Amino acid sequence: MKTRARILFLFCVLALTGIADAQQQEVLRADTEMYGVAGSINVEILKDGKSVRIIWEPPRETGEIIVARSPSVIDVPEKCYIADSLGKFPSGIANGVNQIYDYNLRPGTYYYAVILSHHVRKKDLKLVANRNFTTIPIVIEQTKDNTNPPTEDDKRKNLADDARVTDISVKREGKYLRVSWEPIRAGISGETIYTVYRSAEPLSSLSLMRKAEKLAEVSHPENTFLDQDLHKSQTLYYGVSVKQGLKEVIPLIQNQSFVRQFYVYDQDKRKPPGQDDSVTRPDYSFDEMHVKDLNAAAVDGGFRLDWKAPENPDENTIYSVYQAAKPLSGGVATFLGGNVRKLGEVSHPETSVLVRMKPSKSTVYFGVTVKRGDKEDFTLSQDNSYVAVAGSGEGQTAEQEANTESTTDNGNKNPLTGNSLSDEELNRILKATYWKKDFSEAIRQLAAYEQIENQDLRGKAKFFVGLSYYNNGEYRKALQYFVQKEVKSYNPDRTEFWTKHCLAKIGGGRH
Repeated sequence: MKTRARILFLFCVLALTGIADAQQQEVLRADTEMYGVAGSINVEILKDGKSVRIIWEPPRETGEIIVARSPSVIDVPEKCYIADSLGKFPSGIANGVNQIYDYNLRPGTYYYAVILSHHVRKKDLKLVANRNFTTIPIVIEQTKDNTNPPTEDDKRKNLADDARVTDISVKREGKYLRVSWEPIRAGISGETIYTVYRSAEPLSSLSLMRKAEKLAEVSHPENTFLDQDLHKSQTLYYGVSVKQGLKEVIPLIQNQSFVRQFYVYDQDKRKPPGQDDSVTRPDYSFDEMHVKDLNAAAVDGGFRLDWKAPENPDENTIYSVYQAAKPLSGGVATFLGGNVRKLGEVSHPETSVLVRMKPSKSTVYFGVTVKRGDKEDFTLSQDNSYVAVAGSGEGQTAEQEANTESTTDNGNKNPLTGNSLSDEELNRILKATYWKKDFSEAIRQLAAYEQIENQDLRGKAKFFVGLSYYNNGEYRKALQYFVQKEVKSYNPDRTEFWTKHCLAKIGGGRH
């Protein structure tokens, strides 16, 4: 009797194990089948009544997603093959696309599907209702004429003809290129769309814009896109347009909303490990890296420094101004000794600055270096790239003056005047520091703007100081800037966005 019970027990165990194995195999099979299938597709009609936003969860399989549109449900591959395509977009990678907009639809009924393009080519599509194709129709009705005058809210949402992004920049990240820009101040979250274009020609006319490739669309307040579709060395033009409702502001303006970039494709990876990946010219001649005929003239309140530009300067050439108590002829070692103070930077074509300082008792030395990309040459020569100014015999020593000026800097004042506190100079500082992810240097250089009278410039500078603290992981300091009145006034939506991020980081929550 006991033996029969044991046999029966073992039989039951084997049967249950077999069932579990079968269930596990079924789960694995289903999981494999869904590997290339997008999920949770959703389509919503925008406020204009004739445009929609399509959102989905990317499939785990990487590739290019095709968004298809049809007047009937796309529930079989044959319907998918003949449906209208809204374009191909990267999926399953960093900065992959998981939403697009379909604008200005005619009255009618629409269904959508999102599928990987290589499955379309292989004709092995897997279509799953409400995962990668919609079953609920999107109905666009005939719009009625609205004779009511526009409200203030409607006027705010109307895109101005000059609504363009600013401060567009391109930075290399490994073998990819990161495009960043400053969003428009009147942008509306979820409604203002930034479209990223790429072309081999400038994006300065409508005819040239038609030749450009559309890379992605991102919603305000997002302000960055990583281009990973790069396969050869070439000169590229990146541009970002602004779109709201049916209106898109094009063509673009160079160095404001589109920028030129030379890309070097390092396919064979012969570059030594640890070498910087930034795209810069490999070598410059001595005359291209040194100013000439530097002169210091005494004026009321300090000294006026003037110099001649190096050979072949361009808009990316930066001049750094230094002050020291000893000659600046010792190369890099002189600058590392702690006796040299950097007063500030100006960008070409500026070749003159006013240095504010009190009379010095001993000789003071001023030097100007040239910076191109990440290269800066510190081998200066007297009366060319550095100059000696004899002391007056009264007042402070040069060392005391340097200490005094350092204290002044901590008081948020800049020893350089001229155009150094203009919007143009602020944008140059951001380009040279923040957009190159040198956040600590951005905080230091932007400090001069925190006490100026111009509220717009003060708000913009403080906003980027807050972002710099955030990127350095100092969330409480960042929050102290984002809650300030002039920062909120500069860009309410983005300030609120980053305030929530700071609070989430401080509280240890999610955002």
